[in-house]
Amino acid sequence: MVHERAGLLARGLGASLGGGVLQMRGPEALAKPGVLIDETSAISLFGDKRAIWVDADGADLTKALEPLLAEPPRECVVVIEAGNLKKGSALREAFERSAQAAAIECYLDDERSLGALIDDEARAAGLNVSRDAKDALLAALGADRMASRGELAKLTLYARGQGQIEAADVEAIVCDAAPSSLDALVDAALTKNMAGLENAAARFFGEGGDGEELLRRLLPRVALLRRLRLEMDKGRPFEAAAQALFVKLPPLARSQLGRQAEVWTSAMIARRLPMIHIASARIRRDPKLAAPLATRLLWALASGGARESRST
Repeated sequence: MVHERAGLLARGLGASLGGGVLQMRGPEALAKPGVLIDETSAISLFGDKRAIWVDADGADLTKALEPLLAEPPRECVVVIEAGNLKKGSALREAFERSAQAAAIECYLDDERSLGALIDDEARAAGLNVSRDAKDALLAALGADRMASRGELAKLTLYARGQGQIEAADVEAIVCDAAPSSLDALVDAALTKNMAGLENAAARFFGEGGDGEELLRRLLPRVALLRRLRLEMDKGRPFEAAAQALFVKLPPLARSQLGRQAEVWTSAMIARRLPMIHIASARIRRDPKLAAPLATRLLWALASGGARESRST
């Protein structure tokens, strides 16, 4: 978002001044401090003012910008894209103290801003978005504005001509909404789908899947499942329990989670947590055995969950 807004600001200022936009990078400004001063002091051949857009690229530009903050240029405006600067950082404080400069803070995309972004992109493409599709997008998209725009661009192109984006379109094309081979493997184990587990394991490890990565996905899923079951043990249905825990997942993943909550009880999960933690520790100690250890754990979860669910 910082990059996007810096570009909009620089181009808007450049256009309003009647000139163009000169782009520079922070390391270049540090390596040749005089370049930035020369560019801000240069007078356009046609008399138009311009904007200079500097991407700090991790460099501390405080020293390079001190002359400009002390005596602001008359023939241009300067936009600095500085990324995430904590309060108290030298460059941020220099801009906040100056009467001739402004520091603009950008916040990570939240549900509200993502919702607005989804609506804007769909409207620009001449499409409506169903409620289920919007919920799926809010669950799939994250705080990276450029990545979100890229996924929405793919989605609107995919849905072109059909008038409305549906949840199925999101699951088919948006990166984080479509189930991966890792998701399929975890889902098969936790829904006691033995045949699906065999196929998903072959696919996941055949694609070079990593046992440690599998455990990193499995552990939070089991923890979430246990919290859901504890809520459901109080008499709440799955959807009410999911809302109470603010669970946000694409529709397909949410459906799988609901099926898992039907298979497992909180007591069953509690009895298997030590086994999961032991397997995780062994995989960290001996990564070469990660695949067989992780596969054995998943088979134990699937077969044990199936036997115990039939006896309870």
